[in-house]
Amino acid sequence: MIVIAGSPRKGMYSDRIAERFARLTGSKIIYARNLHIGPCRACGYCKGIGNGTCVQKDDMPSVLESVRTSDGIALISPVYWWQVTAQIKLVIDRLYALRDGELRGKKLAVIMNGEAEESDAEYRILSEQFSEMAEYLGMKYSFLGCGTPEGDEAAFAAALEKLDGFAAIVQE
Repeated sequence: MIVIAGSPRKGMYSDRIAERFARLTGSKIIYARNLHIGPCRACGYCKGIGNGTCVQKDDMPSVLESVRTSDGIALISPVYWWQVTAQIKLVIDRLYALRDGELRGKKLAVIMNGEAEESDAEYRILSEQFSEMAEYLGMKYSFLGCGTPEGDEAAFAAALEKLDGFAAIVQE
């Protein structure tokens, strides 16, 4: 599995969650904030003569190769305005270059953490959005929403305990 960590802030809760998840699952981490990638231009090159490659010359080819050779993707991001961060959204949009069916049968694990409690609607909305995406792509889907208010180490410790169980489920 390839882990794509979406936090723009190094070493914060999302990074720590990504690092633990990667350790538990034996996965490689890609930090979206370190990538030099542009937004999808919707030019269609990747679906036509590019045959799964993008016309842009940036860091995305190595991400696509990692996704192609893995059994799945874990997207880990803090919640920003009821959504993933801009850094990980760029990566998600550029996955469009993958050929039809390339994600079928792979796993999609999404871990979102934010200030809100886990019962907050933002986690339900995000889970439903990614669930629809996974169903469309034919992926096996898992979601974990974690309430991790900044500076609340007890809440963060509780989130890590949930993460341990979640990682085991994802590996099944």
